[in-house]
Amino acid sequence: MRLISRAVATLFMVVALPGLLWAQDSDDPSVQIESDNTAFGGTSAEFLQFGSGARGMALGGSFSTIVDDVNALYYNPAGLTAMQGPEVALTLMPYFADTDYYWAGLAFPFSDGDFGLGFFLGHFGFGNQPIYTEADPDGLSGETYGVNETVAGISFAHAFIDRFSAGLTLKFINDDLATGALGGASATAMALDFGVNFHSELGNRPIRLAFVVQNLGGSLAHSGEALRFRDVNYSEADQTVPDQRVDPPPAILVSDAFPLPRLFRVGLNYDVISNESTTLALMTEFIESNNTNAAFGFGSEFRWQGLDTPVGVALRASYQTQPDASESFSTGAIETSKGTDGLGLGGGLFYRFGGTYRLQFDYAYKNYGVLGSANAFSVTFGVD
Repeated sequence: MRLISRAVATLFMVVALPGLLWAQDSDDPSVQIESDNTAFGGTSAEFLQFGSGARGMALGGSFSTIVDDVNALYYNPAGLTAMQGPEVALTLMPYFADTDYYWAGLAFPFSDGDFGLGFFLGHFGFGNQPIYTEADPDGLSGETYGVNETVAGISFAHAFIDRFSAGLTLKFINDDLATGALGGASATAMALDFGVNFHSELGNRPIRLAFVVQNLGGSLAHSGEALRFRDVNYSEADQTVPDQRVDPPPAILVSDAFPLPRLFRVGLNYDVISNESTTLALMTEFIESNNTNAAFGFGSEFRWQGLDTPVGVALRASYQTQPDASESFSTGAIETSKGTDGLGLGGGLFYRFGGTYRLQFDYAYKNYGVLGSANAFSVTFGVD
């Protein structure tokens, strides 16, 4: 009886689902959604999308397919099992409006690469900004405020077979707004990242496939002293005398909870050149998120390491479509930046010494369209 009921349910889905999908595309206005309900800008902790490592920032999200270093902690935890040895890295990206983004990570494989473990810390924010109010539009009071957004996490990965690995990241997010004279408003949340990586060969050259889900978790709902206020209305005749209560009861603003920027990525990589000294990798990705429409990206990395020299170099480039770039903004400045919005460029220089040690410097250029461009720098020390 249970088998019959399941068969009937399956048959209903097979017959009904195409009809439901057709109804969404029907010309009948009664079954169409005329407006785009995508939550553009409707998420919190947007700094979680900045990335890590200048190498990954130059290659974009498609880096998740080939990541084999400490930056797997951000892009795809499954890549921890592909590391040759322990690595520690530090990344700095001066952002817009006197803000800064930092990311640091430590990761290592163990049990002959069957497992990988790592820890990371990221921070975005600014401080000592003057407070402007209606009563003090020039900020002459000397009071200042700041913003501190932090993420800390731990990642674990396991290679189930020599071609397939999976990883999980647990992260803790803390968001402190208006710190300083205003008393601050803060929120915390937990989130999970999950990624898998499959690699094989095609034409005797490596091919890789990756699936990654990022920032699955709770939402950020802020609370704190900065949201407290007193409801006092002053007399228009004498601004020093309240025309209502002398000591009104305290009140507090209740903020809504905003979700984290959740992303799903699927990426594909193929090495068109792969030998002992030279690698040319081509990669592409599809991105679906909860704060914008679906997007596509692609990138390429060229790496050269001389067989008889300890020095190596890398060149990188990527581009990701920007579905949230609205056509309604038509000023000259915005039109000028549209063509390069989503462009990433970069390179790296690494030096091997002592037989097994490696010191690597990387640089990335990212174009953010209307906002302008940003530069990222990272240094990595590893054991191969």
